[in-house]
Amino acid sequence: MSYEEFIKLYERCTLGNCTPEEQKIFEEYRDNFDLSDIPWISDFGDKAEIEKRLKVDLHRRLSKNQVRRLMPARWWAAAIIIFALGGLIVVNRYFSGSTKPYELTSDKNSIKPGSNKATLTLADGRQITLDGSRKGRLFTLNHISANNDVDSSVVYQKNTSEITTTPQPYNVLSTPRGGKYQLIMADGTKVWLNAGSTIKFPVDFTSNERTVELSGEAYFEVAHDSHRPFKVSGAGQVVKVLGTHFNINAYPEEGAVKTTLLEGSVKVYAKSQTSASPGIIIKPNEQAVFKNDKLSKTTVDADDFTAWKNGLILFRDADIHDVMRKISRWYNVDVEYRGQVGNDTYNGEIPRNAAFSEVLRILKLDDINVKLSGQKLIVSQ
Repeated sequence: MSYEEFIKLYERCTLGNCTPEEQKIFEEYRDNFDLSDIPWISDFGDKAEIEKRLKVDLHRRLSKNQVRRLMPARWWAAAIIIFALGGLIVVNRYFSGSTKPYELTSDKNSIKPGSNKATLTLADGRQITLDGSRKGRLFTLNHISANNDVDSSVVYQKNTSEITTTPQPYNVLSTPRGGKYQLIMADGTKVWLNAGSTIKFPVDFTSNERTVELSGEAYFEVAHDSHRPFKVSGAGQVVKVLGTHFNINAYPEEGAVKTTLLEGSVKVYAKSQTSASPGIIIKPNEQAVFKNDKLSKTTVDADDFTAWKNGLILFRDADIHDVMRKISRWYNVDVEYRGQVGNDTYNGEIPRNAAFSEVLRILKLDDINVKLSGQKLIVSQ
């Protein structure tokens, strides 16, 4: 099998589009992959070591059906060689037009990837800046204490086993662009807050419902309580659960609210309806989409929609605007479009800890014309 034939087979199998016979051929050839057809491979270092890394990576890719690379869909066969230093797949001279692979240099600009940082606003208006460096007790209110834990999460804990029915004040946790943070609420529910997001929640849940409000994106692991449903309200919809794991993307600029379920079951309904309305029930690997005051349901790979929580910026058939929105939020840069930018769609992923210079190189290698001007990323033809 030639190198070109293998790449085409690799493309189909990693996307899950190959036949059982093709997958068997792929697995047999993968285990005996030889880089001898690629004379410039020595530019990357030791050939034997690269072959070893490649085989391990191909096993992972085939099992996960995902490619760690941002590239136009029409270029899925563009690259297969692992750049050992960074874990990135590098586009070779076949696309760069040079005789050597594109070389990475140090990041000389001031734009950095996001980090653990947030602002906690108390009921009296006081604000506490959280950046992962301040540990320990933040405040104590009645029977609740709030601590900034070692893993950069705000933890609300009850100091008594007594049941309190007195209404509790609300706190607000907000992350800026380029920030993320975790929250453990008084009932034990865990929340991962993505960049540019806000969650409003009571210091303690004392009524027969546990209700929070969300803007932006968050992943929830809801503590089970059969007597008190958990509700997430925001952007015109309500998600109602008893205890489960799910992700909500409710950024205003996305044009739709997407609720993706990983475990359990979730009921989604419009805010204009009551909880008694039928709404939509979703199961694991299903997604409820709320758009233009209408709800629909689709089947998805739930892991794709929680990749951000696991340290990846992931793209699946994303247009240039989708790509730039995710980069803008995580790297805290503004985006300006000049002229027509095309209708290509992109697939792949970028590690969220990647230096911004690497992000720029990936974009440019993928034929996306970008220019950085201060804190603004200019996208043009």
